[in-house]
Amino acid sequence: MSTIKISQLPQFPVINSNTANTLFVGVDIPSAQTFSFSAHTLAKGLFLNETLIVGNNISLLPNTSAQFSLAGESYVQTNFVNLNGGGTADHVITANNGTDSTYFLDMGYANPGYQPGSEFNNIGNAVAPLDGYLYVQGGTTPGVLGGNLIVGTTTSNTETRFVAGGGSSSNVIAKMTSVGFKLVNNNQLYFSDGTSQNTAAASNAYSQAAFLTANSAASFANGAFTKANTAVQNTATITLQTLILTGNLTANSPNQTISVDRISSNSASFSKDVIVIGNLTANTVLGNVFFSNITTGLSQANAIQWFTQTNSPAQASGQVWYSANTISLIQDTDVAGDRPAISKVLFERVYNGTGSAIPANSWVRLAGAVTSNSAPYIQLADATSAANSQVEGFIKVGIAAGAYGFLYTRGIVSDFDASSFGNNGQLLFLSTTPGLGTNVAPTGANSVVSIAKILSNGSSNGKIQVSIANQQAYGKPNGAILFANNNLIQASNTAFIDEANATFYVPNGLLYNTRTYPGSQTAVTLSFTTDTWVRANIAANFAVTLSNFKAGSDIVLFITNTSTGGGSAHTITHGCSALNSSVGATTFTLGGLTTARIKYYSFDGDLANTYASISYS
Repeated sequence: MSTIKISQLPQFPVINSNTANTLFVGVDIPSAQTFSFSAHTLAKGLFLNETLIVGNNISLLPNTSAQFSLAGESYVQTNFVNLNGGGTADHVITANNGTDSTYFLDMGYANPGYQPGSEFNNIGNAVAPLDGYLYVQGGTTPGVLGGNLIVGTTTSNTETRFVAGGGSSSNVIAKMTSVGFKLVNNNQLYFSDGTSQNTAAASNAYSQAAFLTANSAASFANGAFTKANTAVQNTATITLQTLILTGNLTANSPNQTISVDRISSNSASFSKDVIVIGNLTANTVLGNVFFSNITTGLSQANAIQWFTQTNSPAQASGQVWYSANTISLIQDTDVAGDRPAISKVLFERVYNGTGSAIPANSWVRLAGAVTSNSAPYIQLADATSAANSQVEGFIKVGIAAGAYGFLYTRGIVSDFDASSFGNNGQLLFLSTTPGLGTNVAPTGANSVVSIAKILSNGSSNGKIQVSIANQQAYGKPNGAILFANNNLIQASNTAFIDEANATFYVPNGLLYNTRTYPGSQTAVTLSFTTDTWVRANIAANFAVTLSNFKAGSDIVLFITNTSTGGGSAHTITHGCSALNSSVGATTFTLGGLTTARIKYYSFDGDLANTYASISYS
């Protein structure tokens, strides 16, 4: 029997690539058997009976068969490569009744030598070399075909974005939202015949209809002229099924009426009523409709009565319509969702030159520049400083970087998500977070600006009344001190006046004006209008002169005698009368290396009523 210890055996740096060629010795405890087994058997047993865990995992999700984790500065990844240049690398998820040809989802990437239409996948010639793909394969049994591919988002107010040619916001070509599919970034809709469209279909339809009308009307011109002169008799009432004119249609005598379904003419002149039940449409480029005088039932004025609409029409830039819900005219802009009520809100076209997108529901300030067409630049506002808090208005619809949008400066803004603002009736204040509003006024050394009142906090029909006003004292304790800061009034959150007890509270005390005389002095002049705390050193006799008396003011003077040895004591003349001093004399003697404190009180604004309180040792 070999006497070589296991620790003396040679070490193998790696297991043989054929794991069946590597053997281990083991003991089966239940059967008390000693046996040999391969690395392959060991690996197979581990993976059959245990969850595969790679990396320093924190926790496993329920029913997890494998978990991978790694800490990376920018990203972590798993990589799957088919080393055969003509094949593909695929991640396949299969139903429990799936096969290699039914009921599975396949996400893969084709290698450079891949042959389109090969037998290795189910999507034929759709995939070319170096293409990535994602598809679902259903079954063939009627009623259980399956095979749908669901792509989208499940969180409210989100969108599915389609990108092409890059990863920046400008490469987003279309978005799918809860309201429908939208092309963005000036992309067009292309048809199989090579044509494209980037305007509303209705406009094209009107153009085609106008073209057909122009051609058909010309074919009837000569016949209409004959009928107009021979077939129509001048009677009190004329009723026709079709009237085609090349001249004027005039009803200018009492009791004459004209009832027709359709009028086509170069000029129609009416001196009586024209009643339009349907639409009055000018659908050519120069097809203007002019009204010089419109008569209503009780009065006559140059006015248009708008059709009242409960359901909002499709948005079209330049369209004006009357809303029965807001009882106001609505102006449609070129920004989807921006449809301001003309009679209820002030708004302005603005430009985002910040370099980053300004999100919806943001509060902004002017950035100090304008575009070539005089649209002001804007940036996010916040309450952290007086300069940043000069909020200009509300952005209802987000504005991309380098794009135009609309700013609402005052009035009622409606039909947006206001569910995060607070309760109905509450005030909104500018937040210390750039662009946001809050229903709790900022405290501390922040600028407090009320920006709006919440009228409705609905998620789709939210409504606020924009009213921007400085509210520096809002949320501050009673008696807080208001002070100037950057040309704005700001409220202190610490210093305040207790009016009831006639006290002034400053938690960290008051700071006073101090003055120190250089070197040694023999005399100083103190002013009650400028001095509060004064310090002077002396090496000889010393005299104080008082000036600029002011009733109710005081001055504290510290005098230090720096002399040492014999004759170091010096005479101090304090400047007040003996009666008005705490020493009962006009002078006192201050010993060497000693400091005296003199506090002067001016009661009536003159020397005779000024007192000195003197402390020294």
